[in-house]
Amino acid sequence: MRIMEVSLLVLLFSLIPHCEAAFSYALENNLRTQLFTTNSYNRFTRPLAQVPISAKLSLLTLTSLSIKDQSMLVAGYFTFTWSDNRLNWTADATYNADIIAFYTTQDYVWIPSLAVTNSISDIAVISDNTFIIRVAMDGTLTWTPGGIYETSCTTDVTYYPFDTQTCSLTLTTWGYTNVEIGLSGSEVDITYYEANGEWDYSSYAITSTTRLHGGNSLPQVNFNLTFKRRPTFQVMNTIVPMILLASLSCFVFQLPPDSGEKMGYSLTTLLAFAVYLTLVSANIPTTSINTACLSVYLIIMLAWGVMAVILTIYVLKCHHSPPEKPIPNYLRKFCFVAAKLGCFHNSCFNRKNAVGKLEKGEEAGEVNKTQIELEPELTWPEVTMILDNFFFKWYALVLGSVTLCVLLTLMISYYT
Repeated sequence: MRIMEVSLLVLLFSLIPHCEAAFSYALENNLRTQLFTTNSYNRFTRPLAQVPISAKLSLLTLTSLSIKDQSMLVAGYFTFTWSDNRLNWTADATYNADIIAFYTTQDYVWIPSLAVTNSISDIAVISDNTFIIRVAMDGTLTWTPGGIYETSCTTDVTYYPFDTQTCSLTLTTWGYTNVEIGLSGSEVDITYYEANGEWDYSSYAITSTTRLHGGNSLPQVNFNLTFKRRPTFQVMNTIVPMILLASLSCFVFQLPPDSGEKMGYSLTTLLAFAVYLTLVSANIPTTSINTACLSVYLIIMLAWGVMAVILTIYVLKCHHSPPEKPIPNYLRKFCFVAAKLGCFHNSCFNRKNAVGKLEKGEEAGEVNKTQIELEPELTWPEVTMILDNFFFKWYALVLGSVTLCVLLTLMISYYT
């Protein structure tokens, strides 16, 4: 019996309708008439002496972040929240049970005069009749105007393409001072943010400041958005080909002078690097505020290629010098040092070493003429071999060191 009684009670409770707020056109129409007509609501009068306004930015997508144009283009919407006690009906039992909130437009209620002041496409007060305003029972108004905002952005290209950029949307009152409106930023919402193919969203920061205009202080909120570049495309299409082209300059010193291709190879390499440099320059940011490490690297490698051409001319001149022409003393001393630094192991190096000892012996007066005649002198082809060996190894060492330093600098800046 007790089980049947419990079952009947459950059945009866399930048949009782739930007490929910029921929408009624007549009831809401009467409420609107009372609030706006009977109470003589004036939408040009602000509700308080100082109206606290909370602003939130909802970011939808980053359309573009142009380093060349120093601009950022984003799509999103603001959420402004403030209170208007003239639209409060919590104490009215006729409406508070059934009407939780209603919706209106800016033509009927007071809204704050706000603008994105660092916009470069259209500087105007945020205003649109198509965006509805939610009026809650306690007089809290929520307005969510949206759009595509193109703002100026001061970029730093020092570590391009491993750079991180911080751009901002600056929101300021238009006409109202900080005595009349208290503007504050709450957060940046990325719930519905869609990733960009070139830039990865990193973080945000909100700062509140004041802006002086005509002797008045205007409240200002900066929504600072930080983005990191995705460097894969630039690494594969710019940095790797550039390093490979720059490395070709070293191998000109591996070609035998008698091949007849030494000068043509060095000029072709320099020309190829110069042509690619013009292509790369189209992608490198054109700004003089900061100098990109990559631009400095390109200039160094270009100068290195020009120096390789000059040294190649000198090496060929040495190689084709007549055998009877004496080798200058400075060149013989340089070859002796270059052979040691370049770890050049050859019979000519041994003869050079002997000549070096001979010169020291001459200074001490310990060498006779017969010994001098037995010691062979360096020949021009041997000088060419020593120079080529020295230039190749030191060119490769400098190229590798500079490249490694630049890459480490870029990667450390990106991951710290």
